[in-house]
Amino acid sequence: MTMQEPGNARVARRPLVGESFALRGSAALNEIFRLQYDQLLRFSRIRIGNVADAEDLVQDAFLSVRRAYPGKGIDELRPLLFTALRNLTLDYLKSGYARQRRSSAEIGEMGEFLACPRSLTPETQLGDAQLLAIVQAGLAALDPRKREALLLSRLECLTHKEIADRLSVSPRTVRSDITDAMAVIAKSLARAGDPEREA
Repeated sequence: MTMQEPGNARVARRPLVGESFALRGSAALNEIFRLQYDQLLRFSRIRIGNVADAEDLVQDAFLSVRRAYPGKGIDELRPLLFTALRNLTLDYLKSGYARQRRSSAEIGEMGEFLACPRSLTPETQLGDAQLLAIVQAGLAALDPRKREALLLSRLECLTHKEIADRLSVSPRTVRSDITDAMAVIAKSLARAGDPEREA
């Protein structure tokens, strides 16, 4: 006999182009995957702007169509697949996940500005403590009005006019006092950084 068993005939060879429309179920989905995966991925990626998530959505679309329509042929599965992918893409865009992903990307780009580039070491902490002591000594050596003007400007973020009103002087005097105070502290820090200048 030359007849083959029905189950072995389909497994033995790939379908020809004309026969592919007769495929059903998993075989039909495999054929659509082979022929149209790139197009489906492009469709999703253009809408959401993220390749990795677009790939996930295409896979989800294939899985949902496979579960919902196990016996359909290619001609029926193709529009169902595009509809499922469109719906998954819309759900993705409506979800907070897409916004969160964009925010995370923006924060990642700004990471160097938001985070310390290095963790504090004991040496860094000691150096910072020494600089703080120098600044405090410089502040203590200032004329009281200049010290007050500087602290109101830098710590309380008051304008020159507000400081002038508080200290009963002109805004020009406030500007001069702050400039003089900053110069004294800068000189103190410069001397601390260069031991030869102290001599």
